[in-house]
Amino acid sequence: MDVNNEVTYEKIELDLKAVFYVLLARAKMILAITVIMALIAAFVSIFLIPKSYKASVRFYVSNNKDVISQNIDAGDIDASTKLVPTYAELLISKAVIAGVIEDAKLDCSIEQLLPMLSVAMVSDTQMLILNVESNNPDDAFIIANAIADNAPEIITEIMNGSIIKVVDYADKPMAPSSPNVVKNIMFGAFLGIVLSVFMIILFEINDSTIKSEEDIRGIFSDIPIIGIIPNIPAESDDMVRGK
Repeated sequence: MDVNNEVTYEKIELDLKAVFYVLLARAKMILAITVIMALIAAFVSIFLIPKSYKASVRFYVSNNKDVISQNIDAGDIDASTKLVPTYAELLISKAVIAGVIEDAKLDCSIEQLLPMLSVAMVSDTQMLILNVESNNPDDAFIIANAIADNAPEIITEIMNGSIIKVVDYADKPMAPSSPNVVKNIMFGAFLGIVLSVFMIILFEINDSTIKSEEDIRGIFSDIPIIGIIPNIPAESDDMVRGK
């Protein structure tokens, strides 16, 4: 049993070495495919994928309208924290967005605006962040601040007894938030390595050409090898013929 295991381990080791040397011999091919895939990813990211710009507004939620009160305790903070998901949903609700569009006189519909909005909650805090994404940085900036100016009043009318206030207004985005060109290039390079290695291994598995003495022994294990014809270089062959 131990002998069989030892033979199996040796065979696996030899197979791994063979794979390593095959890949090493095809290193230039792997590198070429990797570079090509990285360049394709860069081209697609820069020229084909539409750029998106993100403007963000930070809000503060409180269960107590008198946020300056000295009597705010842990219970109020806990209650306010539990309200954050509700306010996050209200910020991107049709009722609130319709009010924002009307008050700010935005030139867009609810259906156009809602897909541009997303809300992120800051864990274990009374804070939430509204993100507005658009292909135009000016639109993202204007819409985000329009919501910041108008949404708190609309939401406070709905959620009587608690408030939402703006902490930070949106800045105009100077650079696109997506696509992430560097990330896409790295993914393209990784995909190139995986594809090239897979193609090489698949080719080697399906290649039935006999290249060495070991290949013959693997096919005809019961037949002894009488001799091997050496590989004579072309220069040596010409010299022999010249003589």
